[in-house]
Amino acid sequence: MLKDVLSKAKLILKVAQQRLTAQAADEVVKVVNSIENLSNFLDKEIDRIEKNPKLSSRERSDARRAAIEQAGRKLETLKYHSNYSDLIQESDARKSKVYEKGDSDLLQFMREREIRDRLFGMSEAQILAQFGKSLFDGNNQLLLTAILNAPPGFEMLSEPNLIKLRRLKADSMANYTGAQAGVERSAGDSILDIFALAQKELDRLRIKELSGNRTKE
Repeated sequence: MLKDVLSKAKLILKVAQQRLTAQAADEVVKVVNSIENLSNFLDKEIDRIEKNPKLSSRERSDARRAAIEQAGRKLETLKYHSNYSDLIQESDARKSKVYEKGDSDLLQFMREREIRDRLFGMSEAQILAQFGKSLFDGNNQLLLTAILNAPPGFEMLSEPNLIKLRRLKADSMANYTGAQAGVERSAGDSILDIFALAQKELDRLRIKELSGNRTKE
């Protein structure tokens, strides 16, 4: 009854194995295996209920709901052993960094504009004489970005030098992205997604049985 959840969980695992370290991905593997065991448990319980000739339609529905609720309790146990509350705090902390980044982006913009204001009126030769070494060896990223982000028509350097700086910036970003690959999303995020899928499906199945009982009354 949890085949769709298991299918989606395996897709999440596949992405985790591509982006996370082997050790982190192994944590996701454990949760996927646990969900598979939970799915097998529920399938066996439902099959046993459906094959019981002594149960009425109403009793069969009640038994299915009881089995689903038991699966829900097993899911809560899985969450507990996976330090679920710690994973939520970790995820919330990561989300808060997104908002912090928004503030950081604003500060970055203001700093870049301040730098351009200070450079205004200086010739290209003066800029290169004063900042050329740190600019072209990649040690002054803020200045580099400020110059490259100058509004059209207000470029501070000639096109050949801007091309060099763009290449330098691109190489810098490529190295940063490579180092950060798989770090932004942790194993905890993948595990939380899998638990959420399982919880949502169990809730749907339980509500379905409750709704069926009301219809029969």
